Amino acid sequence: MPEPIDAVPTTYAGTHFRSRLEADWAVTLDGLGILWEYETRLIVLPSGTQYVPDFWLPEVGTWLEVKGPNTPWWEKATELGKVRACHCTGARSCRWPGGQLVLRPSQRSPNQPGSRARYGHAWWGAAYGPSAYLTECPSYARAHWVTLRRPWRCRGCRAILGATPRFYSPAEQLIQFGEGDSLASGHVDEDMRRLAEEEQLAEDGDDDSW
Repeated sequence: MPEPIDAVPTTYAGTHFRSRLEADWAVTLDGLGILWEYETRLIVLPSGTQYVPDFWLPEVGTWLEVKGPNTPWWEKATELGKVRACHCTGARSCRWPGGQLVLRPSQRSPNQPGSRARYGHAWWGAAYGPSAYLTECPSYARAHWVTLRRPWRCRGCRAILGATPRFYSPAEQLIQFGEGDSLASGHVDEDMRRLAEEEQLAEDGDDDSW
């Protein structure tokens, strides 16, 4: 199995991230219009393990644990997903449809799974429970993740998504990842632009994948 890529601390939008991959996901979330918080909550899991997830999306009740495609050890994210999923036995009382989602986002370049490229298409998977799909609520006017369990409701405003909402799977490679200015115009730090340009130049001269 390929070795995980070393994390490179990166600053974006005034936030210091532990890795470029995390910073790129912040860029991607901004491009999708999704409000995010980075490492703001300490959670004590039922196992007794203390856990600080990478991202909390407060408007849509979703957690993101960002790791590269070759990084193992998802136990904490899986445990959090199991605990925060909907366990209602009668009338549903969860704040978000289906409870809180926990996703394990990564990244793939268009034609090189697992490559070093910071551009390409976003990839994600559910840490626990059914698969998650990206969609957009016409009323809420921003993207968010949902499962395919009916009724299909917006996790932001709880409005019905309609009879035939458009659900995006990561395998479709339609959600752009880490595209800098095109995704978050006016919010990308100069250091982020420079790092992106330097890495793109390196990629142009090196086609090896990780």
